Amino acid sequence: MAKSTTEFVPRRFLSCRHRQTILAALFGGTIPLQDSNQLTVDLPDGDQLYIYDDSTVVKSPAPPVLLVHGLGGSHQSSYMIRIANRLRRQSRNIYRMDMRGCGKGISIARKTAHAGASDDLAQTALRIQELTGEPAIQIVAFSLSGNILLKLLAELGEYPELQITNAIAICPPIDLAYSSQMITDKYLGFYDRQFIRSLKKDLIKRRKYYPDCPWTQLAPFPKTLFDFDNRFTAPLNGFVDAADYYQQSSSKDRLSEITVPTTVLVANDDPVVPAEIFDDAQLSESTTLIRTEFGGHLGFLARQGKRWMDDQVIHWLS
Repeated sequence: MAKSTTEFVPRRFLSCRHRQTILAALFGGTIPLQDSNQLTVDLPDGDQLYIYDDSTVVKSPAPPVLLVHGLGGSHQSSYMIRIANRLRRQSRNIYRMDMRGCGKGISIARKTAHAGASDDLAQTALRIQELTGEPAIQIVAFSLSGNILLKLLAELGEYPELQITNAIAICPPIDLAYSSQMITDKYLGFYDRQFIRSLKKDLIKRRKYYPDCPWTQLAPFPKTLFDFDNRFTAPLNGFVDAADYYQQSSSKDRLSEITVPTTVLVANDDPVVPAEIFDDAQLSESTTLIRTEFGGHLGFLARQGKRWMDDQVIHWLS
């Protein structure tokens, strides 16, 4: 099931894809969350990751919500904090996830997050069900983690105890090989370089904790996301190479298997995740695809200073 919309109207002078993407990232508009509780999730291979409980004392009867960040992000990403704040005002049970090796979790995981890490997400959701005593959960995932979420939804038969009432994927790169190629080829590789700069900083931190890991000794350092995945992400996480990693991790060929009510939001002018990867995607009857003409990548800066993406997420969770 697919749905197109022109509902999003960009802020004046911000119909440019790059302005939407860059300004949304630079000016997050966040209000710090107080009294968040850091919790640990144990993973089957011995690694761990952190989640952050932002729930209030008085809790809504609605299902708990798990928010998951994108590549180079963490539980402190601005979109995670903004939406958590709004959900907290509704007295919702809210958890923000640091994907494996991300944020403060770099010291408790030898492996790293990757685009196919659906089991990490499943284990985290099951942990939240255990913590809250609630039988089901809602999940919102942004960018790279959106692909992870969609992959998990197609694999839910492997997790009979995991119940997801509805799911939201924002700007997910469902075809990793094509997305990787486009991010290198388009716009003079600007966004490719931004991701590489962020990944390099993380790798330098990782050397401090895991000096014996051979994959951290990258010299010369990769110049493209594909090269980084080929030389670091893929071998560290058990894939043959980047091509094998992308093929096994992309959710596109499994979207028709999703049975959970799912909303996917993409922008036709996204400079990071090309919207055309959805042109021939076979969606299930339970999936709604919303494509806007404008919005950039996780931008959606609307008129009157509104964050249209945030508004939609809150609406879809209600």
